[in-house]
Amino acid sequence: MNAVVDERQRIQSALSFIPPDIERDTWVRIAMAIKSELGDDGFEIFDVWSSEGSTYKAAAARTTWKSVKSGGGVTIGTLYAIAKEYGYDPGQHKAPVIDSSEIERRRARREASASAETEKRQRAAKNAAAIATEIWSKAGNARDDHPYLMSKGLEAIGTLREIDVDKLAALIGYRPASLGKELGGRVLIAPVHIAGELSTVEMIDGAGRKAALSFGVKSGGCWIAAKPTKASKRILIGEGCATVLSAHRCTGDAAVAALSCGNLKKVAESIRKSFPDVPIVVLADIGNGQEKALQAAQAVGGAVALPDFGPDHLGDMTDFNDLHQLRGEEAVKRTIESATTVDMGAQHADLRSEVSGFPSLEERPCYRVYEGWQEIAGRKVKPGVYWHGTKAEKNDAPPVLIDKWISTPLHVLATTSNGEDAEYGRLLKIWSPAGRWKPWAVPMAAFAGDGSEVRSVLLSEGLVFDMNDKNAILRYITAQIPERRMRAASVTGWSGDAFVLPDAVIGADDIWFQASGRTAPYAVAGTFDEWRELAMLAVGNPLLMLAFSAALAGPLLGPLNVEGGGAHLYGDSSSGKTTALHAAVSVWGGPQFKRTWRATANGLEGAGSLHSDTLLALDELGEIDPKGLYEAAYALINGTGKTRANRHGEARQASRWRVFLLSTGELTISARMSAGGIESKAGQELRILDVPVQGKYGLFDDLHGRATGAALSDEVRNIAARHYGHAGPRFVEALVQAQREGMQLSDELRPILDDFGVEGQERRAARTFAICGLAGELAARWEIALWKPGVAIAAAHHAFNLWRRQRSGNGLGAEHAAILRAVSDFIDRHGSARFSNRDGSAEIIRDRAGWWEQDGDRRLYLFTSGALREATKGYDINRVVRALREAGAVLNLDDKGHPKTVWIADEKDSKRLYRITSTKLACD
Repeated sequence: MNAVVDERQRIQSALSFIPPDIERDTWVRIAMAIKSELGDDGFEIFDVWSSEGSTYKAAAARTTWKSVKSGGGVTIGTLYAIAKEYGYDPGQHKAPVIDSSEIERRRARREASASAETEKRQRAAKNAAAIATEIWSKAGNARDDHPYLMSKGLEAIGTLREIDVDKLAALIGYRPASLGKELGGRVLIAPVHIAGELSTVEMIDGAGRKAALSFGVKSGGCWIAAKPTKASKRILIGEGCATVLSAHRCTGDAAVAALSCGNLKKVAESIRKSFPDVPIVVLADIGNGQEKALQAAQAVGGAVALPDFGPDHLGDMTDFNDLHQLRGEEAVKRTIESATTVDMGAQHADLRSEVSGFPSLEERPCYRVYEGWQEIAGRKVKPGVYWHGTKAEKNDAPPVLIDKWISTPLHVLATTSNGEDAEYGRLLKIWSPAGRWKPWAVPMAAFAGDGSEVRSVLLSEGLVFDMNDKNAILRYITAQIPERRMRAASVTGWSGDAFVLPDAVIGADDIWFQASGRTAPYAVAGTFDEWRELAMLAVGNPLLMLAFSAALAGPLLGPLNVEGGGAHLYGDSSSGKTTALHAAVSVWGGPQFKRTWRATANGLEGAGSLHSDTLLALDELGEIDPKGLYEAAYALINGTGKTRANRHGEARQASRWRVFLLSTGELTISARMSAGGIESKAGQELRILDVPVQGKYGLFDDLHGRATGAALSDEVRNIAARHYGHAGPRFVEALVQAQREGMQLSDELRPILDDFGVEGQERRAARTFAICGLAGELAARWEIALWKPGVAIAAAHHAFNLWRRQRSGNGLGAEHAAILRAVSDFIDRHGSARFSNRDGSAEIIRDRAGWWEQDGDRRLYLFTSGALREATKGYDINRVVRALREAGAVLNLDDKGHPKTVWIADEKDSKRLYRITSTKLACD
């Protein structure tokens, strides 16, 4: 006789090991497992086992049994796996055997029962879909004054309708209810679609009570707030209607609602199948929804966004609609745009640990991360990173298992590096006390010392770790070598065609900002609309307009292949120079974004690298010593720091950056250098352009109705201190998009620059102002600022003309003017002491520079070649002679540019001397 084990008795044997008071989710899974094997015949076994529990209720057991489906993916194997966790051993606890023909008859009955139940469900679902279609056709357009929408701060859209509850009840044959309370009044209808077909509806009344249509199929279906397409920038998937409505309103992205956290994964998989190349962001609700959102994102390689309410977090604020109402559109948009991609594969399968115990002896040593409280061997184990090791015992005794808590949850997600196989690091994800994940890309170089800098940042980000073994967290991070690779950027600005900021990467999702130390205080506060009102105060005030434009010029430098640029606003105290700087820094951050010149040249190099491709704002030129200014003026605009040696004497890679510098002071750059006896070179004067603040009211020409310039200045400062950080990132977003659509910045710049109508060194200066003008014009075009077209370019021309009028040389080249000034200064200092009459003199001349001769009313100075080189130290002699000749200051050159000979009475000889008239050296 063929015989098999009696499956009913095997099930009963396994159940005897499982406590009936087990958590509800597992209890339901057991019901599903038994029903999958025995069909409805299994209820008696399930009910008898459940009745032994202290919380048993017969009605609950019957209702649960009816609600679970057979053939839903849970099999009898699930029951046996659970039983094994509680000590069941099928090898020891054998059940009686029965004839195989009997088990075959039972199986046939189960399959027939399951088939009948499936057919019944399908008929009910089809009928529910027909009712849903009728509801949709009979409902009217949803109105903005619906109480639920008003309570959520939202407006109605075309994919929502509403119907009176009495009319709705007549259509569906019952009054819909939620948790025992009937829906009332005007009921919103949100249609649920599966594969493009209407399957059911979600019903929401004014009080927020929600109900589903009986027998309607929602699994895998969603409500569409904004329809996804292949051209969508990204697709947002959230739980509820209000969540996705807020997310769509704040971002403009395609958005759908799964209508329950348990449905998120299926909806995400369906969306991914239809749109394989469009990024997906799953919007998590704080609480139970976090885990489901994470699983959904992980299943499709998407990202997870979690609302961050900060210190104001209240228990009833859980989703993005709550964040929208509390913090506004910008907070929602920024949170979604900084969502963390989850694409970790099997090596991060324990992201939401579903473990029944710590690792076995064979699995040790290892690290594990547990995100929730665990119950292991009858004790509660707190979440966090754990080290699971062993300790050898004496006399061949079994090793002792060590389970050491290291920190609160922290995952090492990826290995980071730059594009040149260097600057390696790790991308971390840190669980903060506020209940959100925070990413940080840490360079491995930061672990080279004692690791205190790494620990400091981790503590600042909210991580809690074992203070009795501070290095344990460092050992954990450095031991992880994830297979996933991502690019890292160590400075802000352009990385390929993406733009990196400390807290966001615009235009890419595979790059992270990885800084080994401090960063510039990029920050956001207030509202974008208020900042745009501030920017409107620049209309009619060209130097204020220049400041705003200069703040936006930094991102243009890279695409234009320009090393850097700068403008220096100078003028009397209280003329408004610093106010212009406050306005400019509001593009990227708050008042802390502004720096001062009070630093060494090395310190300013560091500041340059922190502000790469954005704005470096430096106040109070008088606070830097002239020598430091001389060194910094070249370095800041050239974008290269000094090459320094490492501890082995080898050259370290020099720091590099690219910034637009906006500076202020009471003196010009050259005047500040001259205070230390340092002659500025033309290159420095053309790198940082001196612009005098000479408006009707100092910085201002138009007070916009304010009583005084001081009043307007105070208002600009106050607004800039409250509303900042919005314009810069938005400008870059538009720039990235425009360039990907084919815009060539060089083509945009060329006509603006040509309109200045200058050549030579003046064209180089004009280019700096033209870039500012272009930045301001693009800001107007992209509605970052509400200026009219042309005003930013007009402000750039105004600034250029101010620079040109104050510039030495009346239009001559800066080097040309500097040479003439150097010769003139030399004559002023040494004309009596180191020169004598060429016709003879009784004076004793030490360190002779030449002679002089009288020519009518003017005195001509006869320079030796050595003296002329001394007077113009740093310039090539041929360049010096050319400048003198073009100015008409040298009178005795031959056709080859060499000085002619001059008879010197005292020497009784002829010498080749440069005959120079001081009257031609004036260039002011």
